Amino acid sequence: MSDDVFHDPDVSQEDYLAGLRMARRDFLVKTGLAAAAIAAAPTWLKTEQAAAALKASTAGAQADPIAAGAVAAAKRFSGVTLGRINEAGPQALDDKNFSGPLWQRLTGIKTKLTEAPFAQIRTKVIAEDLARSGALDTIEMSPAWLPDFADQGVIIPIDSLIRKYRAQSTLNDLHPLYRALGRYKGRTWGFFDDGDVWCLYYRKDVFNNRRLRAAYRAKFKRDLRVPRTWEEFNQVAQFITDEMAPNVYGTGMGRALGNPGNQFYFFQQFRANGGRFFNPRTMKAEINNAIGVKTLNQILAQNKASPPGVEKLDFVSGWGLWLQGKTAMIMAWPPTGRISENYSQRDKAFSFLPKSKIVGKVGYARVPGANGEHAGSFIKAVMATSKNQEAAYLFNQWANSPSVSLQRVMLPYTLRDPYRMSHYRSPRYRRLWKSAAEYLETLCEAANDAVLDLTMSGAGDYANAIDRAMTAAYAGKNAKEALDEAAREWDSITRKLGVAKQRASYRTFLTYPGATGNNTVRKRGQAVKC
Repeated sequence: MSDDVFHDPDVSQEDYLAGLRMARRDFLVKTGLAAAAIAAAPTWLKTEQAAAALKASTAGAQADPIAAGAVAAAKRFSGVTLGRINEAGPQALDDKNFSGPLWQRLTGIKTKLTEAPFAQIRTKVIAEDLARSGALDTIEMSPAWLPDFADQGVIIPIDSLIRKYRAQSTLNDLHPLYRALGRYKGRTWGFFDDGDVWCLYYRKDVFNNRRLRAAYRAKFKRDLRVPRTWEEFNQVAQFITDEMAPNVYGTGMGRALGNPGNQFYFFQQFRANGGRFFNPRTMKAEINNAIGVKTLNQILAQNKASPPGVEKLDFVSGWGLWLQGKTAMIMAWPPTGRISENYSQRDKAFSFLPKSKIVGKVGYARVPGANGEHAGSFIKAVMATSKNQEAAYLFNQWANSPSVSLQRVMLPYTLRDPYRMSHYRSPRYRRLWKSAAEYLETLCEAANDAVLDLTMSGAGDYANAIDRAMTAAYAGKNAKEALDEAAREWDSITRKLGVAKQRASYRTFLTYPGATGNNTVRKRGQAVKC
């Protein structure tokens, strides 16, 4: 292997990184994503996914009873328009180009989509709950927001509708990590719909480089391997950077404030290091203890093994570095596997990403320490202010059904990721690229050991405080001081919401598989193989 993996003689590294620093919104707009989405829309019915979803949604031997039952029941609402909200950009293309048009064809029910950046979905949903205009019927919400939305009556429980339409089996097909995420206080509030566990993606060609392997053994007296601990990750990443930069860096992930949020990096590593968020008795924040400081300093060391300026890059720009062969390892969401093989870029809607220069060279592993973050994700829920609650529920049941959801997670132009056992085991998905079966098995294994976002009242505010603290540390603030400030914010949030209420909410969170590194699906004896 040549060490000159990344080099464009016409573009300086400074200009390349400056280009990657564009705001995500501007980046998507300037590269024509909106125009590409419009161009793609008329062809939705010609896709294999649409044909398979149509067969599954209508009566016949190939019908999925969950999907077909929802379609049959929904036809009596023909002519209704359902207001929906989804994350702006690629996530919304499922609704615009696939689910929405297909649902209208099957039932006569139209969907009207509102797009918003991830964090703004929450504020827009709360604003609609206050306005009670009926503009939103079915929403995409993060599991982290569920306690607030349920307690405040923003969404409705759906247990009675699940029983009415005999949809219980659709929940049984979920990976064990995800079965609890639509439930709160003994009730079901929505259908889990997006498996967002982080994995480690690494360059097999870099790790198999003979010169690099010999140099690593000479320096550390052991073989170069895919890192299994956070200490090993930092050591390997810095070694690759020292040996191969500026052509290849050991790692490099977008760290900009709110793009999409540095809390994900901290949450997974803090718990792998043995941390807990609060003292469960007093509810004092514990993020600034010795484990928290160790975690943040480890993350700062990762930045030193990354391309200069990485702390100002958004996540999409980090993908750009990866696809150009500029980094050897990244921790990221599941679409990384698809874009690495150019599966997504074959669609016009993903023209905002460069073509992959690392096709066939990517390996998959659990993150160091095994406890990958289940970062973000979505649950389909029904607004309490909806004037069409049953029609909204039926859309969610249909889109989330095993057969239709399989087609959705295979769409090249969206970011919806596998989360069902039937997704991981799908022969068709496993043939999408040469190593797709290994990719799916790794996602399944990673979910067995994954840890969850903080899922309790005030979760969004706690997350934002961590995000700000980390970006302050990236800018030079002492790690302990940055975390002390975040801890004071956490304590203030807790007092504002009520210590007793937060204690109860946190204790509920601790019962979820993946709440801590010692309470994962695997540690509970519920691990599955795919």
